[in-house]
Amino acid sequence: MAPVEIHASPSIIAVGTTSSYPTSNTTLRSIIPTLTAGSHILLSASLTALIIRTIFRSYLALPPSSATRHRQHLRRGHVKLFSGLALLSLVTAGWFSLKGASISYRTWALERGVDLPESIFGTRGALRGGQHPGRLEIVRWLNDTPFYRDTLEIVAEKARYFWWGQQASLAMTSFGTYLAIEGRRRNISNLWAYLLLAQLVNLSFAQNLWFITVLLTPVPLPENVDVLTESRIPGGLHKSHVDRDRYWFEKIVPQRADTWLPKSGFYITALLATYSTVFLIPFASNTPSFVNIALWSKALPFAPMLLPYIIPESWGNNYEHPHEAHASYMKVFRTISTISSLLHLKTSGLALLYNTPKDHYYRHHLLHPIEKVHRSSTDRAVTAIERVLGAVGDHPAVGAVGYDVVISGLSLGIWAAIRGLDGKQILRFTIPWMEKGKQAAKEVKAEVENMVNSTDISTPLRRRGRPKKSETPQSSSTGSRRSKSKKLQADSDDTATYTPPSNVNEFNEGDEDEDEDWEMAALTWGVISSVGLGTGSAGVYGAEMTAR
Repeated sequence: MAPVEIHASPSIIAVGTTSSYPTSNTTLRSIIPTLTAGSHILLSASLTALIIRTIFRSYLALPPSSATRHRQHLRRGHVKLFSGLALLSLVTAGWFSLKGASISYRTWALERGVDLPESIFGTRGALRGGQHPGRLEIVRWLNDTPFYRDTLEIVAEKARYFWWGQQASLAMTSFGTYLAIEGRRRNISNLWAYLLLAQLVNLSFAQNLWFITVLLTPVPLPENVDVLTESRIPGGLHKSHVDRDRYWFEKIVPQRADTWLPKSGFYITALLATYSTVFLIPFASNTPSFVNIALWSKALPFAPMLLPYIIPESWGNNYEHPHEAHASYMKVFRTISTISSLLHLKTSGLALLYNTPKDHYYRHHLLHPIEKVHRSSTDRAVTAIERVLGAVGDHPAVGAVGYDVVISGLSLGIWAAIRGLDGKQILRFTIPWMEKGKQAAKEVKAEVENMVNSTDISTPLRRRGRPKKSETPQSSSTGSRRSKSKKLQADSDDTATYTPPSNVNEFNEGDEDEDEDWEMAALTWGVISSVGLGTGSAGVYGAEMTAR
């Protein structure tokens, strides 16, 4: 564990202190760490509630085309699956947080001679009222121990620990970019809450909640979704309040069309800044600059979300058709995949190098007091891999990050399976030099679009009178029936030609009618195992965005 800072004067609020005349500044400094920890828990719970409300609002706005029995059955099963994974992520984060806090508190208590509680209640219980041996000194402990900094430094100070931590950071950057682009296209609100929750709890928890949101938002939400669903959401806002808030928001923040997207160069610039902080984290460990580098690495993933609101409209492009933006998506997520692969290979090489044992060791023998035994290259490599993978059991801080990476990778594989993603597309985002025939793809798309446009799905108007002789006998006999009432005949005259809406393709977007393709899950898990979670997530997100 990282070294614990010992202050000369402990907290004056803590039980057992000797300060008789505390000042207001000293009192405030002593409770700030406790308020920070409490705010962390409260903010995480509030963000979870906000996201659940956002999911429920999206569910209420589902179109009738998504209410078929087959789609409802698939959607219900997928929502249950990702809800279970989200709950598993939350329990895992809570367990390792409590375990890490327990180790930190015990270390602090032993260094200062503070009695540890023997039980929860009782004579030496942790929650017994009054001053007594064994009482929990939460305020003093948090005031004397930089708990958050220690947790981050533990993950960054060793190569085998940072092998897990870097994967979570790289996947966080990919997830934030995907939220910024896809969430805005779908008109999903509170995108910042998903990324902030991923920072406060863990990545897999926010990622699974986002997958649930996408499953329940198969089409872009309408602009007036707040007004449409206000009567069905508990505590919904009144229409006048919604209009007033939207008016002030649009007056302050510049609005862009849904088809507008910043140029890919701005996303790449933000990504390079984020990856530079991730690269510097292990070098800044146990130095005064570590806190600043760590804070920048947490804040910069929000940059892609801010780009549509801070850059001029002329610095972006309007894409009338989703296919026109595929080239921009390809540049952004291939950049994520390439840099993530390079950083992962660098960290993997250092982790294996530092954890590879020597080519020989000494042991005691009956004939020779000290015998020199040589190791084979295979044994040394296996030992190094075991040490890197087994680092999740060395400390709760590493275990929290390690299990977060595992659950996040598991969720990505399942997501690729239920969405039926194209395996070649995943590999194109993962392998930079893998190209496809652009001209052939354009011809296929143009041919398909022409076929769709040329297909006549309209029904002819039915008119009064005797049918023409050119009609079929069946239609003639049907049209010559006189058993229908005059009212029905008048209604048939008013029947207009059916014209499909312009967004008919959007109705089916997001709803999968086919069963899961577990080969795509196996491919995703193989990519993640080979080149890391950051590259694997970039491949899945890129294939998802170019599949429409």
